Parts: sequence; C-alpha cells; structure tokens
Amino acid sequence: MLINRLLFIILLLLDPVSMLAQRSFAPHSVLASGTWARLSVDQPGVYKIDIPFLSGLGINAANQPSQSLRLFGNGGRMLSEANSGAWNDDLLENAIMVMDGGDGIFNGNDYILFYASGPDEWTKDSANSSFYFHKNIYSNVSYYFITIGGSGLRIPALPAQGTAPVTVTTYSGRHFHELDSINFLASGKEWYGEEFSDAPGKTLTRQFPVAAPDILPGSAIFLRSHFAARSTGNASRFAIFINNQPAGEAQVNPVGGGQYDLLAQTATIMSTVTANNSSAVIQYQFQPGSFNAQGWLNRFEMISRQSIALSPGEQLLFRDWNSIGT
Repeated sequence: MLINRLLFIILLLLDPVSMLAQRSFAPHSVLASGTWARLSVDQPGVYKIDIPFLSGLGINAANQPSQSLRLFGNGGRMLSEANSGAWNDDLLENAIMVMDGGDGIFNGNDYILFYASGPDEWTKDSANSSFYFHKNIYSNVSYYFITIGGSGLRIPALPAQGTAPVTVTTYSGRHFHELDSINFLASGKEWYGEEFSDAPGKTLTRQFPVAAPDILPGSAIFLRSHFAARSTGNASRFAIFINNQPAGEAQVNPVGGGQYDLLAQTATIMSTVTANNSSAVIQYQFQPGSFNAQGWLNRFEMISRQSIALSPGEQLLFRDWNSIGT
C-alpha cells in the first residue's frame, strides 16, 4: 500500500513537468523593447487610427515607413478558468490595413484600419442555431498595443470572387442585456440587476426596449431570460411579454427559513414568439410568492431575424444561420 501511494505522488509531481516540457515559451515579451502605446476599445468592430490620434498617444508616426506600423493584442474575452485552457504567454501581432495612398510612407491623412473583438464574447450553439453571450466580468474594455519598428502583419488583398450564387437579405441578430448592480452577500462573481418588488417605491413591472431595428415580421424571436427571487414558503413567478405577446412564465422556487439556506433561488426560461413588429420591447411582470418577496433580473439574450440595413455612421457585425452551407 505504501509503495502504491509513493508511486501515485511521484506521478502527480512528474505530470506537470512533462506538460511544461511539451510547451514552448517566448524568450521575452514583445514589450521588452521599443516605444509602445496602449489603446482600449469597448465594442467589437473596425477601428481607425490616424496620425493625430497616434500623436495624442505619444507616438510620432508621421513620415514613417508604413510597413513599420504594428499592432498587438489578444482580444478582450476572459481567460479560461480551466488549467487545460488555451493560453498565450505573450501578446500576439494583429494584421492591419494601412491606407497610405500607395507611397509606402505614413503621412498626411493616411490611416490604419483594424478589427477589435471587444471585452465580451458570443459563442455559437450549432445544435440550436443560436448564440450564448459571455460578459467579461473583470473589464469593460479590451486593450491593444501599437509600436513602430520591424515589418508588421498586413491584411492580404483577395481576388474578386465573381457573381454570388445566393443573395442574403436578412441575418441572425443577437442582443444582450445585463446590469450588474447587486451582489448577494457581497460574495462571489455573480451579480444581479433590476429589482422587482411591491414594497413602497418599488415596481413589479419593467420594460426593456431592445435596440434591434428591422426585425422581420412573421419571423421567430428567441428570448433566454435569467432571474433570481427571494420568497419564503411559496414560489414566485415572472411573466414574460414580447411586444405585448405572452412569452411564457418562469417559476422561481421559494427559499427556506434556515440560517444556512440559500438567500435566493434562480430560474432560466427560453421563450419563443412570432415577431409582430419591426422592433422589440420585452416586459417582465413579477408575481411575488409571499409578503416582502423580491425578484431580480440577471440578464437576457434575444435572437431575431433582421433585415440587412446599415444605419448612417454605424457598423453591422454580420452573421446568418440560414445561409450556412449555401
């Protein structure tokens, strides 16, 4: 028995060593030399950097070789909580597009274009043709680093693909709401948002207009709602409406009265309605299960079919489940 225990301990000690031996690490950080400036973004999209902006960051980019402009960053999503997650031990270089007029020199009204992913992340759910939103609970921005020197990565030009065999006029719109304002017991990483209560000065009903223009009438709207409630003895309920259409009811179980019982219970519900309008207003009505019961909205995700339309000065992050494989 003692020999078996010793062998088990030796294997535990050796396994991390063998895993490290299979990984390669950068000899030093890219930030170890050169002049660097840091910039932040709070939303995914294409961003523009010009000479005045770089000057404000303390970088003299005027009349520099265009190829020497370089951008580094690893996106903004949260790092994996698993030891087996994907890791980068240094900043990665991002491919950029330098609009220099073709003379190879960065000057005048020249500018840089690059895509940034932002601090949050949407992951796809292929089985249900849907998406899940993952909010970065540690930062509201993601950072990128710019420097001058060497030869930077560039977005390659692609040849024209000819006439498209399929015309796409609608896409899969995705929308998310979460207000992190209340942390139960001042402990843990889960925060909750708007409160529902029939106490004086409180409300049992809340409406949320969704910034989702050009929803296709007659198409399906999918809504995933997450709640918490505190009610003793009887369950509380959240009635859900989309554009005044009933979209289901979520039951939140009661809590016990013991000292070590849960402070609140949680519930998640998936709702589906047919769009009767080109916009969407989500309404939640809280039905208390007991005297002084309280409810909270954690977050909601809405997936809808929307017409492709570019508003002035806006960008459109396009995705479409219906045209996959076509």
